[in-house]
Amino acid sequence: MAVYLVTDKFLDRQIQQVKEAIQHEVALVRYSLEANIFRDTYLADSFASLVSLNPDFATKNWTTISEQFLSKTGFVRNIGLAPNDIISHVYPLERNERAIGLDFRTVPNQYRTVQLAKDTQKVFIAGPLELVQGETALIARYPIFTDPPTNKNYWGGLSVVINYDQLIESSGIKNVSGANIALVVSELNGESNIVIEGNKTDIDKFDIRYPIYLPNNSWTLFASYRDFDDIENIHRFKIVFMSLGILTFSIGYFLLIALVRNYLLAKKLSLHDELTQLPNRRYLFHELTKIMSKNNSIVEFTVLNIDLNKFKHINDSLGHEAGDEVLKHTALSLSRCLRSSDFISRTGGDEFIAVLHRISKKEDVDKVVHKIHLSLESSPLRWNNQKIWVSLSVGSYTFKSKADPKLINEVLSNADKSMYLNKSAQRNRSSEFFI
Repeated sequence: MAVYLVTDKFLDRQIQQVKEAIQHEVALVRYSLEANIFRDTYLADSFASLVSLNPDFATKNWTTISEQFLSKTGFVRNIGLAPNDIISHVYPLERNERAIGLDFRTVPNQYRTVQLAKDTQKVFIAGPLELVQGETALIARYPIFTDPPTNKNYWGGLSVVINYDQLIESSGIKNVSGANIALVVSELNGESNIVIEGNKTDIDKFDIRYPIYLPNNSWTLFASYRDFDDIENIHRFKIVFMSLGILTFSIGYFLLIALVRNYLLAKKLSLHDELTQLPNRRYLFHELTKIMSKNNSIVEFTVLNIDLNKFKHINDSLGHEAGDEVLKHTALSLSRCLRSSDFISRTGGDEFIAVLHRISKKEDVDKVVHKIHLSLESSPLRWNNQKIWVSLSVGSYTFKSKADPKLINEVLSNADKSMYLNKSAQRNRSSEFFI
């Protein structure tokens, strides 16, 4: 009896490992889709800002600017500029000549998305939809106002066409093994919850569900497990294997693997925050010690102390489950804002600390801080049919001197003081606003 119990437990563990591997694959698909769309739309937003600041310059230098823009994007197919909602410029022009002179007001379905972008005064992503060329695309509509930030003088719009098929292929959604995948857009052409990848049957009994947040809309990624029959075959084989007298060796072998895995898992957990999976305070000190232990070397880095504003209010009004989701949402957004060479950790409560390697110029630090504010404070967390807006206070301290591990606490303390000064300044501005 004990032999069967041990074997069943082992097989359950194997099944769980397969499920965890599938969950990891699906999560990578989600991160790929979200990151690629945000990267291209973020670059396009800078393009739209340039047009807003100087429309004449943008139109006169259209080809040069457009070529530079497309060279930096990943999946943008073409772009179009429409003063007064009439397309006057397209890049590249080849295969898109027919678009010149198109008045969006004569195409109701497209004009609707143009109007939505204008009314909301921010990017609106339409699609996926079929192009006349036979391809499928997302179209990001950017309203252009020549009098920011009041935005009363509407100039026209910028349309950015993103190749949907390439985006999907790059995400690996069709290569996930062991699961059926479905991708659902919350709103498309006036309809809600439209399946754009996979089958509706894969949604009814899903095992994994991940939200994908876009600038103005949301998608949902569903996955249901399949192909576990092979695991059952292993189960039957193990019963025969045990009857042949090799049970002791098998159990010993697998117990050894389990012990090694548990040891590695325990070591990982000791250095990572359980909720957000970010490195914890212990890992942060390990990272800073490694930087500050370079003997007789000049090191340069900047520490960002990031704190959520009014986090206690979120916990008190919406519950700790909502607060946990806010922390995970913040951790994910911060990870996307930083370079792969940078370091981000959750050091406790609602406090995050980032280490920006080889960054010491104030303007470079300000760009990173601005990117963090823009990412977090412009994309609310959707929670139980409501939006939770996240606000941050960010303090920074730049170190550029001879490495010395004894200075780590001083560096962190200075970053902490800077954060509280920033939080105090925000409160003062808020008080002045309500006077």
